[in-house]
Amino acid sequence: MKAPHLHWRAKPLVLKAYLRGIAATGRPIILGPWRSELGFEVLYWLPFLAWALKYAGIEKDRCFALSRGGMGALYPASRYDDLYTLRGIDALRIENQIEYQTRKVMKQTTVQAWDRAVCAEAAARHGLGKYHLLHPSWMYWLFNDFWEEQATVRLVLDHSRYEPLPVPNLPAGLELPKEFIAVRFYERATFPLNQAVKVMATDLTRKLAQHHPVVLLNQGLFADDHTDLPITGENISSLSGQIKPEQNFILQAAILARCEAFVGTYGGVAQWALRYRKPTMSFYTTFQGTLHAHRNFSHMLSSHLDTPFEVSDMRMAKLWTEATGGELLETVQHG
Repeated sequence: MKAPHLHWRAKPLVLKAYLRGIAATGRPIILGPWRSELGFEVLYWLPFLAWALKYAGIEKDRCFALSRGGMGALYPASRYDDLYTLRGIDALRIENQIEYQTRKVMKQTTVQAWDRAVCAEAAARHGLGKYHLLHPSWMYWLFNDFWEEQATVRLVLDHSRYEPLPVPNLPAGLELPKEFIAVRFYERATFPLNQAVKVMATDLTRKLAQHHPVVLLNQGLFADDHTDLPITGENISSLSGQIKPEQNFILQAAILARCEAFVGTYGGVAQWALRYRKPTMSFYTTFQGTLHAHRNFSHMLSSHLDTPFEVSDMRMAKLWTEATGGELLETVQHG
């Protein structure tokens, strides 16, 4: 059992003991279920899993991933299932809302009854038999001291492996421009979609499209509280209407892996583009409701990956376009 009040230097000892314990049995290991924020999944959870399995000598063939929107294909697991298939997109959104109302937190810091039930169902569907659970709560428990500025970044770096993410295949029939910018502006705590922000984001996207094809990553799905900003115009294409829930994120991954750069809201999608080593420019209007630790860590990772990761106040967007004549792609690519 985890001891939540341990000093951050002692927590890795408990975690490593657990990993050695589950490695020794030879049983299948369920990774997840992951049902919360994309940014934490790509910036912390997947690298944490890569480190944990490497440390304990656990082979990919023993692992079974549970995520949503097709993200299981990016996990270090030989098999996976999708929460949108097992439960449905509405049920997952409602469960997250209930947990937030009950615990006032969207982070999976504890194993909930819902998590255990869906894992048992997936295990039965796939004949896993007796299994171990490597739940996101381990990662949240370990890294929380860094996020709360009680521990240095070394805590994360020592328990993560930032290996290249798999590049998913494009769905049959989907054709992309040879070179393009991926764009997604969506509402979140740091980026409320008021009228002024909508105008600025739309204007920026259309100016980008004057120089480069733009592919919007808008979901067209009611999966969470992140409402996408619809943008139309010449040289702008959208995926809306083409995305099934169980393919939602994996399709975005396939596009991010092939784009020349990403422009949009600061948050999980921008950090995802960084993980694919794509030059990234993202915007916020306020930092209320998020931690500077994530932005600082993303900047450190961008230096390590030699990939530009620019984060700017949305009020600077007009200045960016005027200063560069709209050639933001070249600006981001060359720093």
